[in-house]
Amino acid sequence: MYRDGHSRHVQGLMADKTIPLQPVYSITEEVTGFIPVSVAIGAQGEFCVLLTEHVPDYIDGMFPPTVTEESRTYRGIVIRDGSKQIHDFPGEKWNYHFFEPIDDGENLLLCSARSHNYGNGKIERNARVCSTEGKTLRTFCLGDGIEHLSVTPDNHIWCGYFDEGVSGNFGWDDPLGKSGLVKWKADGRIAWEYKETGNRVIDDCYAMTVTGNEAVFHYYTDFDVGFTQDVETAFYATDIDGAYAMAVSKDGSHILFSEDKHFFFTERKGSRYVRRGRLEFRKPNGKKLSPRMISTRGPRLLMMDGPDLYLYDISAT
Repeated sequence: MYRDGHSRHVQGLMADKTIPLQPVYSITEEVTGFIPVSVAIGAQGEFCVLLTEHVPDYIDGMFPPTVTEESRTYRGIVIRDGSKQIHDFPGEKWNYHFFEPIDDGENLLLCSARSHNYGNGKIERNARVCSTEGKTLRTFCLGDGIEHLSVTPDNHIWCGYFDEGVSGNFGWDDPLGKSGLVKWKADGRIAWEYKETGNRVIDDCYAMTVTGNEAVFHYYTDFDVGFTQDVETAFYATDIDGAYAMAVSKDGSHILFSEDKHFFFTERKGSRYVRRGRLEFRKPNGKKLSPRMISTRGPRLLMMDGPDLYLYDISAT
């Protein structure tokens, strides 16, 4: 393999490619005094950034708390059609991790990755839908141990869960995320959840992206790729064993995996995705892009490096 920025092929393999990118947006002013929490591509193509004044300490150095004694201000930024909307949420004690528009883009969803179950029906409602003015419209629980979250164009919420959310933690003997992948209605009712197919069990949803209203996921222990199709799930094998992000072409023929700070471009051949080369992104100054945060939706990959947002569509590969 070699890297020369061209599209030559050797023995059927795409060459490693160096791809120059320009920032699609910079939030230098908005991020001052804040710490980035997450980025996302919304259901209508919005770029979403969640910032916080400070990040609370982990419990035993391992698990983020759900609620803290001290309050903080969160800042949500929505960039749509080149215009920027800033939403500040002061006095928050919840430890939020996800932020996206919902209800056809009219309202905003904030969600924590964690939720306690205290028994006797007392559970923490870790999801909150509010107006753009900050008024709480509804709250509900999306379960504990959320690794990935995406709102769909038809106003459902896909959640992929890490192992504590699947096996149970924070008081959950019967976790809401025990299937590893759940599609929720916008009011917090389960619309669909993964059912074990053959011997394929999701112990940890490593990567997930949304294509239209369906989800594509990469999971432990098999590290196959699953495509939800209404009530069915189609599976394909890979030699990728731990990607935490993935972008999928519209027809499903190609997937870009992000694994250990490397990007691997793959092509579907029969029942497998095979590697076709590695991509490396470069900033305008020629330095390698080192995204602090990554989010995907279908073929689009959103990356945050410093205060700058970069976008790449794998259809151009």
